[in-house]
Amino acid sequence: MKKGIKNIISTILCCLILLLMFAASWKFLMRKGSYIKNDDFYSYEGNYDVLFLGTSHVVMGVSPMELWNDYGITSYNLANHGQWIPIDYWVLKNALEYTKPKLVVLDIRAIDIANNKVSPEHVAQTHESFDRMPLSKTKISAIYDLFPAGERMEYLFNYSIYHTRWKEIDESFWDKAEPSTEKGANIDNSDNFDQTKIYPLKPPKLLDKSEMNLEETFGKEYLRKIIELCQKENIEILLTSLPYAPNAGYQMWLNSAQDIADAYDVPYLDMIVEDTFVNYNTDFFDEDHLNSSGSRKATEFLGEYITSHFDLKDWRDSEIASQWNQDYREYSDYKVEWMKSQKNLDAYLMLLADKNFNAVIEIYNTRIWKDKHYRNLFENLGVDLNQVTEDTDCIVIREGGKSADVINNFHDSEGVTETSIGQLCLFIEEMDEENQVKSYGVYLDDEKRYTAGLGENVDLRILVTEKDSLETKDQVTFSYTVKKQKAYELTLTAINGAPIEESIEE
Repeated sequence: MKKGIKNIISTILCCLILLLMFAASWKFLMRKGSYIKNDDFYSYEGNYDVLFLGTSHVVMGVSPMELWNDYGITSYNLANHGQWIPIDYWVLKNALEYTKPKLVVLDIRAIDIANNKVSPEHVAQTHESFDRMPLSKTKISAIYDLFPAGERMEYLFNYSIYHTRWKEIDESFWDKAEPSTEKGANIDNSDNFDQTKIYPLKPPKLLDKSEMNLEETFGKEYLRKIIELCQKENIEILLTSLPYAPNAGYQMWLNSAQDIADAYDVPYLDMIVEDTFVNYNTDFFDEDHLNSSGSRKATEFLGEYITSHFDLKDWRDSEIASQWNQDYREYSDYKVEWMKSQKNLDAYLMLLADKNFNAVIEIYNTRIWKDKHYRNLFENLGVDLNQVTEDTDCIVIREGGKSADVINNFHDSEGVTETSIGQLCLFIEEMDEENQVKSYGVYLDDEKRYTAGLGENVDLRILVTEKDSLETKDQVTFSYTVKKQKAYELTLTAINGAPIEESIEE
């Protein structure tokens, strides 16, 4: 009898050990993207007033944390790369089991998909949509609706695909899946700081909005389902089309969303218009997606629209404000870390287009004004290029481009300059044997910010401060040469790194 009990206990212990080993290996081998992106959504005990759905256009284009800071809106970005409208439907249906939003914002970029309900090119991203989603009747229904029989198991029981990842093991496997600070957004593909970039685009040639492609697609079928689900649950819905440069054929697909919006009496906010808020020279990550400069503009445009058209509460003076403000501080720290990591001057200037930052930019090599790409980036920071001359050697940026002071001959002598962010002072600190300036200090509102040596191999220096407190957030230098061949070539020296060459047409 005792032997039998021992055998039973031994068997149970072996099973427990095997179960723990299985759980540990699953946690180690799983892709962490879904948990990083969406864990905050499932762990939050409060309610989200706004949910965003769509493809990478939305996940890279709309920032819930900026909406909180500017409008007091509690929102979550449930969009994802390659997340077509049929997946949006099931993501929303699942989300409604955890929160009751007042508004759903759905971007209709994938309205044209007709042959598949999910993107065959975005398998890893589709896992991001489903891996963190708890197993439930809704999730099972979603998997059976979206995937053929041979593909369902990997989404219901993802260890069936992740157990083969042993050969892929690297340092990233040991990283803890810390939730993102962006409430589901992934602005500028920012899980990889090195990918921060600017992609100048030609604005699209716009068709008349009455030109539509009225063919039926899976995208339209599930768009109607989403609208009907929202109306059944008494949730308002806003259809959108975020800015990019679609061709004529795709514009006809996007225009057809108006036909569906009219049929259900819901608003459609088409942002692909002539009088747009984006700058096609500076606000895009690639041909299809906004970068962080464009995202901030799109988020502000959306914030203004939804607060003026929908009855949403401003929660900034409520009992939940302390938690959201803490989340915003962590998000702000993340943005500073992101900026500090940049090695390319153009990426750094693009990230400066953020109303939470002020900046003082000293320019020692003023030939940068010859370069069209960089002139565009300074213009995006609020600089009036008509005021710029060859003597312009200092620029003061207020709130990421709300205004900019153009200063000429800043380095010619000591003195105090009144600027939009305070008194900017230059005081000589050291002279050389030939009575030439060797170093000087720069002060902002009587506080010394740095000492600069004129003998340094520096062509441009940037001081970044927080907009209200004027606390220093970063101080960085760049070196470059500008020479004209067929185009101006600007060669940058990375921060503590090797030279980076860029050729930009004038």
